[in-house]
Amino acid sequence: MNMKRLSSLVAALLLVPALAAADDFFVQLSGAGGAQGFASLRTGSGTVSYGLVTNGVGTLTGAQIRQGANTFVDLGAGSSSGSAGGSAATGANLAAITANPGGFTLQVNGSSGSVSGPLELAAQSGPEPGPDPVPGTIALTESEVFTTEFDGNATLTVTRTGGSSGAVGVQYATTAGTATAGDDFTAINGTITFADGDSAPKTIIVPIVDDSVEEGDETLTVTLSSPTGGATLGTPAAAEITIGESDAPCFEDATTLCLEEDRFEVRTEWRTNAGATGVGTAVELTDDTGYFWFFNPANVEMVVKVLNACADPFNRFWVFAGGLTNVEVQLIVRDTEADVVNTYTNPIDTPFQPIQDTDAFATCP
Repeated sequence: MNMKRLSSLVAALLLVPALAAADDFFVQLSGAGGAQGFASLRTGSGTVSYGLVTNGVGTLTGAQIRQGANTFVDLGAGSSSGSAGGSAATGANLAAITANPGGFTLQVNGSSGSVSGPLELAAQSGPEPGPDPVPGTIALTESEVFTTEFDGNATLTVTRTGGSSGAVGVQYATTAGTATAGDDFTAINGTITFADGDSAPKTIIVPIVDDSVEEGDETLTVTLSSPTGGATLGTPAAAEITIGESDAPCFEDATTLCLEEDRFEVRTEWRTNAGATGVGTAVELTDDTGYFWFFNPANVEMVVKVLNACADPFNRFWVFAGGLTNVEVQLIVRDTEADVVNTYTNPIDTPFQPIQDTDAFATCP
């Protein structure tokens, strides 16, 4: 065999990483004069790929993985191209090789000679494993919600944070407190689901009954339980809903503005063209002005103010609003003293149109 000729034709191993890029790991040998052969072991498919880098000169005539003086696996002739290598399924043999590659040698045969040497485990050639899937944490956005009989519904928002891998879900149910199911609210239960990759907020809507009976504030609780898909249950996992009378005064919370000396209750509800829904988070700026954000605290969606124009010739409360959004928005403004509600709607996929209602509430003083 003309090993000198073979060695002089060996190319740099620039070809090897491309061959090994998808392997579980890569082993190689070094022969006399710098001649090199390689074997890529794929544990998933039970295959050994092998080759002799010869810069295209000469032919690859065969290869064996040897254990001592014996051929452990005959890999066959492979390709006639010296740089292409070949492969052979090895079944259970591969498990023995991958468990102890140092106990074997690789011999690669070319028309100009052969090269052999011990298998040496090199650095893992495949892409580095990504982070473990994180299904995330499911929770409510607030633990206390105030609504009135006139509102018709109490809306809670459910979020998925900290990860969105895989489909997950969580059960929810109402439990009566001082409020009575059927008389003061409609009992509900169900499951909130998030698809793989989905972290858009979801809503739970509890129907509220206006029973026209003077009975003071009443309460019920909505509780999340039994998360699925590997998700964890975060906090808060329960929210107490307080139901006030239809003519109850404004109660300011995370989703409600109380403007113009707390007389006017202002809330928003939104819906995207993807079907996601929710309620706006309220931030008061002055006694008569505030804003709402829907998706991110740094992303203001709309600004609203209620002005007292209870003087001649107007004798009205005015409502002004401007939006920086094109989602569907319901702006709900209630005069808690007169128990009068005005609702303003911006259609979905429509730039928010300014609201300049100087005839909003004829409820002075």
